[in-house]
Amino acid sequence: LLLAEANQWPEDTREYFGDGDECHMAFHFPLMPRMYMAIAKEDRFPITDIIRQTPEIPEICQWAIFLRNHDELTLEMVTDAERDYLWETYASDKRARINLGIRRRLAPLMERDRRRIELMNALLLSMPGTPIVYYGDEIGMGDNIYLGDRDGVRTPMQWSPDRNGGFSRADPARLVLPPVADPLYGYEALNVEAQVSDAHSLLNWTRRMLALRGRHSAFGRGTMRFLTPANRRILAYLREYGEQVILCVANLSRVPQAVELDLQQFEGRVPVELTGMSPFPPIGQLTYLLTLPPYGFFWFQLNAEADGPAWRKAPPEQLVDLVTIVIRRSLTELAELPHHAAVLSRDILPAYLSKRRWFGAKDQALQEARLVSATPIPFADGIVLGEIEVVLPDHVESYQLPLAAEWDDTAPNVLAQQLSLARIRQGRRVGLLTDGFAVEMMARGILQGLCDRSTVSGRTGMIEFIGTDRLDGLALTEDMPIRWLSAEQSNSSLLVGDLAMIKLIRHVFVGIHPEVEMTRYLTEHGYEHTAPLLGEVARTDGEGRRSTLIIVQGAIRNQGDAWNWMLSNLRRTADEIVLTEAAVETGDEQLRPLLHFISMVGERLGELHVLLAQPTDNEAFSPRRADARDIADIRKTITGEITYAFSKLTDLEESVEPEIAEQIALLLAERDRILALASKLADEAKGTLLTRAHGDFHLGQILVTEGDAVIIDFEGEPARNLAERRAKTSPLRDAAGLLRSLDYLSATAMLENDAISDHHDARRREVIRRFAENAERVFLTSYIEALAASPDLPKTPAEVRRIIDIFLLEKAAYEIAYEARNRPKWLPIPLDGLAGIIARLSESRS
Repeated sequence: LLLAEANQWPEDTREYFGDGDECHMAFHFPLMPRMYMAIAKEDRFPITDIIRQTPEIPEICQWAIFLRNHDELTLEMVTDAERDYLWETYASDKRARINLGIRRRLAPLMERDRRRIELMNALLLSMPGTPIVYYGDEIGMGDNIYLGDRDGVRTPMQWSPDRNGGFSRADPARLVLPPVADPLYGYEALNVEAQVSDAHSLLNWTRRMLALRGRHSAFGRGTMRFLTPANRRILAYLREYGEQVILCVANLSRVPQAVELDLQQFEGRVPVELTGMSPFPPIGQLTYLLTLPPYGFFWFQLNAEADGPAWRKAPPEQLVDLVTIVIRRSLTELAELPHHAAVLSRDILPAYLSKRRWFGAKDQALQEARLVSATPIPFADGIVLGEIEVVLPDHVESYQLPLAAEWDDTAPNVLAQQLSLARIRQGRRVGLLTDGFAVEMMARGILQGLCDRSTVSGRTGMIEFIGTDRLDGLALTEDMPIRWLSAEQSNSSLLVGDLAMIKLIRHVFVGIHPEVEMTRYLTEHGYEHTAPLLGEVARTDGEGRRSTLIIVQGAIRNQGDAWNWMLSNLRRTADEIVLTEAAVETGDEQLRPLLHFISMVGERLGELHVLLAQPTDNEAFSPRRADARDIADIRKTITGEITYAFSKLTDLEESVEPEIAEQIALLLAERDRILALASKLADEAKGTLLTRAHGDFHLGQILVTEGDAVIIDFEGEPARNLAERRAKTSPLRDAAGLLRSLDYLSATAMLENDAISDHHDARRREVIRRFAENAERVFLTSYIEALAASPDLPKTPAEVRRIIDIFLLEKAAYEIAYEARNRPKWLPIPLDGLAGIIARLSESRS
């Protein structure tokens, strides 16, 4: 490698490259002082200006970029005025000046400000070229300006707090230059040995950033394109290489800054912040707003396939054109008057439903959608409970769409505007016809109706507001804030203060809703680890058929769901253990809080199953033993799931990556043996107790509360009908769901990481693997201990494992089919899971 150290302007240095047949690299001297200038002046111009002056170089050549080196910070490639400014800013002590430069290291230049040191390194690592780091800058070494010439920045490397900083065992007097020994930068306080064991040290931060840069070719080989936001304190640029697009944003200012970036060409992409693999909200048509702390920076990969952040709720998709409907008295006319019903059915509802996430029949041809009823809600003036009948090719579905008029003179909230169906006029008053769920008055009216046990007659039957004693004991007030949780999921939920959660059932089924039934039973029997039932709004039609419309439960203060809470903590802890070179076994102690939580989940689930196993006169909850018909049903379900999963794998075998295709081929070759094993395994359930169960249990159905776990969402699997969701089954099906969820958690934690090398990646995987094993062990231990309170449930680990294995096979097969349909790249997780289950079962049976 031939490297030119030519302290010249870019156009002059360009000559050293020839046509790619002379020097391979050359130092970019003019860029370095301008990075310092940009931070000092809090203006991006010095950097953007010199980069724009830099000519193209042969493709096989590269610039060498740096912040400091063994000589002075040279100021030859700046104007006299700029040199004076940099001297006054960074070398006010004239002993730090030498020739036409500054003889100081990076950390003293940045006044030991970790934020500025990190920002300068982030700029260095993301600029075009190959970064060169001067020894010692990775730990923030200082200098000694009292030594002559340039020796002040050439002091021995500080490896440890030992003699001569670990640089040499020689007599200190015999060293060519003494190590730095002052209180701030001295080798006893600042050295490699100390920083290696500190996960948050500058050394470990630098190692992570270098590894991160190495994983993205755009930094080393990509083009650079500046963005021009109005805020000049923000430096923003794109590094692009093939399909890879990385957005770098830096705040050059000492105070927080906001910036709006024009990223419209990347509409729909999700910016994933690379230092933490954190997804940000997707880019839209408007400018993209970011806020940055003092000297903060972001590196975003603009990903076309990533999901947005888990906490984000995408704004509802709005109708482009709104039809105007004229009413005389009330919104009930929308269902009563034929011409209004025709307009809704023809011009509004088909387009509106296609944009709603809660409408579950988007993949079918919608033949007709009609509003069949609009029943006023007591104490919610002007709001009606609307029911829509949707005619599909082979059946009819019912959906619930409350309707409200939000008049222009009352300043409708944003959600009401986003969910609007049409314009509406009543006399001289105009406004929006919108989803009543978005209007505060609906929530307050529902609670008041429940408190008063109201009943309302409508076109489709009698609507009852059925409150509970728990509701009567709450101190509900008119001024409690309303917070919408999800307007666009399969159901729509909101919180009233911190007391109640209202869930609007969108897809209405005839029959007893399992969540109402389960939470009422659990509340009445004193189970404290779920949200208590406060009330239900139900409709009974003219034929006596009952449907649940709204469920109201107690609100649970929480730290989020167990999936996101545990994933975040597991990733963070694994990264810290790997970076500090600590023994892998130390992770067991650091991950003890997560293991304690999993143990708590096992205990709470076991207590739930013990309660549901108790004898009762309530036929819906009365346990029974599995007979031959039940075993046949279990066998049919498991073999059906496996057969369907294998059919999906066969369809995908030719289109997936080679590694996944190899996994698929191995499984398909064992198809007959796996089906035979599953069929035989079903016999293990003979005589076991069948009870009601959660039905869709995984980490996302658990809330993390202070010192405890709360189980939520007893609705069952939404894809199944009410009868299937209410059916009795082995409670151990829930335990199998949790074990598969833990497997997914560990696999997901391994996907994105800060591993610096293959060695670190292997150690990180070992930490997570040990956690997975320990998590399964503590969950089953606490679960089995809790089951001991029931004389009818399995009591020994062997019994429990034998039955759980049945449902682990079923769950893994279901996951394979789901990933094959929706996320083929995730297939390795359930494929590995199924292969592991089969291997363990084969070994145990042999």
